[in-house]
Amino acid sequence: MERPELSQLAIAPAETDVDLEALIAVRKIVTPRARPTVANLRHALESSTDGLTFIVGRLGDEPVACGFVEGPAADFAPADIAVVPDRRRMGIGSAVLAYVSERARALGKDVLQIQVVKSDESSRAFLERRGFQKAGGEEAVSLKLGGPQPPSAPPDGIRILSRRERPDVVEAMYEVYVECDQDVPGSSGPMTLEAWRAIDIDRPSRSPDLAFVALDGDQVVGYAVADLFGDQGRHGFTAVKRAWRRRGVATALKRAQIAAATELGLRRLATGSEERNLPMRTLNAKLGYQPDPELSVVVLRGPVQA
Repeated sequence: MERPELSQLAIAPAETDVDLEALIAVRKIVTPRARPTVANLRHALESSTDGLTFIVGRLGDEPVACGFVEGPAADFAPADIAVVPDRRRMGIGSAVLAYVSERARALGKDVLQIQVVKSDESSRAFLERRGFQKAGGEEAVSLKLGGPQPPSAPPDGIRILSRRERPDVVEAMYEVYVECDQDVPGSSGPMTLEAWRAIDIDRPSRSPDLAFVALDGDQVVGYAVADLFGDQGRHGFTAVKRAWRRRGVATALKRAQIAAATELGLRRLATGSEERNLPMRTLNAKLGYQPDPELSVVVLRGPVQA
């Protein structure tokens, strides 16, 4: 493959659908099992209140790099950079990281937080050489689906309903989220109702058929959400209020998702839990989820770059 000069590299915000498709093309090469969509990216841009910027890098007309950066209330800026393997070791990664850093400084941040797939040792080494250090990690697991699922009775007094059946419970779900976010290792604090809703309710891939709430009478005491990507699903947040934990509520919510995913014809459900979140990791193992190293990530934090 002919190697263009780095002077041909153009890095810019990904704003049009063409730009977002170019970003997706890079991401799918770098992380083949990733499932970004233009609809999700467009929704994220339109709903962000934290200065979210998606980034695409091109050598001529060839998309070779992508990334993002945003500036929430935390003392760091969540960010990402990715370069297709055939175009690495040319200085593209450094250029994209510098571009991301410039955006982060404009948002008032001097620390970046970037996730790297655990198996991508070269990307981790690239960041560690620039002062990044591990700040956490997420262990991914997945469950192959197939065949009918046995019925699962919820705990006594608890009803499990899909969000399609109960579209009126969104604000009650948020109250559960706020309480449970405090117990998540590595959390920097709960999102606002608007930011949470944009992700867990209104994101185009969030399926109301894979979202379930647990009710004690009329009170929402837990919920679980998931994204739908073709024949695969990806669990989102699973939360149960403290007073109702250790009763099997989270198990019932996840079993409802597994049954619904099977009925929809999905082949696999995947999820990730912060490596210190032992209760959720234990639950996933009990339900038959197996380690999925291709989706596990390490979280690194480091200084913005010159």
